[in-house]
Amino acid sequence: MISEKGTNELSGSEAKWFEQKVDHFTPFDTRTFQQLYYVNDTYYQKGGPILLFLGGEGPLSSLWAKEGLVLNLARQFNGMVVALEHRYYGQSQPFSAFTVSNLKYLSSLQALHDIPSFRRWIIEEYDLQDDNNAWISFGCSYSGSLSLWLRNKFPNLIDGAYSGSSPVQAELNYAQYDETCEEALGYSCKRYIEQAFDQIKELLNDKSGNGLTELENLFYTCQKLDSPTMIKLFKYNVISLIQFSVQYNNAKVSFPRNELCLQMARAEDKLQQYAKMTRDLMGGECFDLSLDSLKVIAVYPQNNGRTWWWQKATEFAYYKNSPSNSNIFFPEINGDFHNWVASQVFDTDIVPNVNYTNMIYGAKNPDVSNVIITNGVYDPWSKLSILQDLSPTVTSVLYSSSGHCAPVYPVSEDPATRTPQDVLDAIQKIQDFVQKIIETKA
Repeated sequence: MISEKGTNELSGSEAKWFEQKVDHFTPFDTRTFQQLYYVNDTYYQKGGPILLFLGGEGPLSSLWAKEGLVLNLARQFNGMVVALEHRYYGQSQPFSAFTVSNLKYLSSLQALHDIPSFRRWIIEEYDLQDDNNAWISFGCSYSGSLSLWLRNKFPNLIDGAYSGSSPVQAELNYAQYDETCEEALGYSCKRYIEQAFDQIKELLNDKSGNGLTELENLFYTCQKLDSPTMIKLFKYNVISLIQFSVQYNNAKVSFPRNELCLQMARAEDKLQQYAKMTRDLMGGECFDLSLDSLKVIAVYPQNNGRTWWWQKATEFAYYKNSPSNSNIFFPEINGDFHNWVASQVFDTDIVPNVNYTNMIYGAKNPDVSNVIITNGVYDPWSKLSILQDLSPTVTSVLYSSSGHCAPVYPVSEDPATRTPQDVLDAIQKIQDFVQKIIETKA
């Protein structure tokens, strides 16, 4: 019968806390911190699966325990949803400041080792000792990589894993991100955006300085383009609209790829239109080009830019270097630029140890079983993921209509935001996978 602890889907709203170790690799380090989690056991029946949603590089919303893919699976299979926030993000903070010395305990490996003790806690807290539950991990984007790696590192604790839009290969020079963006735009849309960037480059090269002032006004920048550094940061940030539209290509975001292309096609002045959409994407705020927010060491839930940059600068890189033959992206945005950003943010030279990361996790060829991976064909992160079956128990599912993490969000039947059929097909395959894991456990 359904547990009395959960009365409805809103039972996942209550913040709960687990006392987690700061350092899993130093035996006599007894320091701890409070780690946020949510539980929704509305549909749980004895023996049902435990569906563990892993938080990623941002605050964990209670919505992950109350809606979307994981809750639907809990409803279908009489499961319990457990969502755990990633250390150093949101409210799960080991220290009161993001200094470099404090950040040394922020790594994917430390995060993965948060799970075994947390799993024991859930088993005790919810009296699951005799339930023989299948434990299945879920995640998308970075947390999708974590989900796969969790199954890899702890196959005795995690019976299966869903890994959505997961960049499992660390990469120093990830020019394929922007190459995929250009490919996704298509020939006509790419030409419209190239026209806008031809105008941008002309204004950047205006020797009078009037061109820079015009760009400041067009994009409503917070800073003046009055130095080589600020101009380079403008080149780095001005492409964000393209990247956002292609990566998060679904009807629920402000400017999905098709909307971006439609608006650019209709506009007589391509630069004016591109700048307007960029301003709209900023939500009325000025366009911040500086690195100042990444240098803030104060700890508060929304200060996840600095912590994610730390993980990039030490473990993954994922540096979106400009493709060599692009008429849109600026060649100055290269590996040296990204290393310079890291050195400015952390006041020390850091080179990401991507070889170590790929060695311990296996990159695109991990030693793992019982994993299902989904990716959007035109998701710019897909080139760092696994795009083909590795074995009968490690399968890859592709969809072309939508972008990053599409299967994890709530299914929509509204004509304006209807979930595409190929995403529904991917969700069905995830359901089949979960059912198989549960049957195997039984």
